[in-house]
Amino acid sequence: MPFLTVDGIKLHFYDARETADENLPALLFLHGSPGQISNWKHILPCFERNYRVVAVDLRGYGKSDKPLRVTLEDYIKDIDAIRSGLGLENVVLIGHSFGAMIAIEYAARRHVNRIVLIGPVAYLKTDAIDKIIMYLPPAIWKPILFKSNPLTRRMYKKMFFSPATPDEVFLEFMKDNKDYIESLPPQSFRYLIYMAGYSAKPSAEKVKVPTLIIVGEDDVVTPPEHAKLIHEWVENSKLVIIPKAGHLILYEKPEEICRLIKDFIKGAEHGGERK
Repeated sequence: MPFLTVDGIKLHFYDARETADENLPALLFLHGSPGQISNWKHILPCFERNYRVVAVDLRGYGKSDKPLRVTLEDYIKDIDAIRSGLGLENVVLIGHSFGAMIAIEYAARRHVNRIVLIGPVAYLKTDAIDKIIMYLPPAIWKPILFKSNPLTRRMYKKMFFSPATPDEVFLEFMKDNKDYIESLPPQSFRYLIYMAGYSAKPSAEKVKVPTLIIVGEDDVVTPPEHAKLIHEWVENSKLVIIPKAGHLILYEKPEEICRLIKDFIKGAEHGGERK
């Protein structure tokens, strides 16, 4: 997979275009924090036959460079560079968690065809774990919080997955991400802490393009309340709450995610009832 450099920062991306229909919009996928392109492993193949599919390791994650600090404006600039460098004029932005937050911010500032927000973030605030990560030496918290052990395995399963999700799905996620999470530098776990106090409302109210919002019923990281708020703020939006799914719905319900996105892109009804 190739790289693109933005202000000295190398961005790693995936670009599938061989069988793409040039009359259809490109799909640009943005993962969550601290995710990587492979988080979309079950989703990208659904679209590669017909659409140009681009997925990015956001700065600070995956195989992209990992600066000490990042800002939302950095990510806006990065998406601009990806679009310019790859010639992506007609784009549907598809973001998960933190990637959905970036998608809202981008769509409030730039033209895109549509956006899809999966497990979106309505606001950010710090908790006790954030304070530990921010102020204590990494040698203390990294082995406890970000290294596979009985404690973290229980914590990750409870935090990121629905109680209804089969164990094999959780184990697949751990196999895919264990080495990656353990290898990340300390700053990659601090980026969102610097954004504490963030609210999506000002930008979400500026988004006018059709927007699909998807959230797992059992998501405790970005609960359905976040998605409902964003549904209220984004004028032309549809909200879908998927039963028996948690925050890592990309692993738990990939077939349903693919179906919802395909229907939405093809012109399914927008808006929906507001609750």
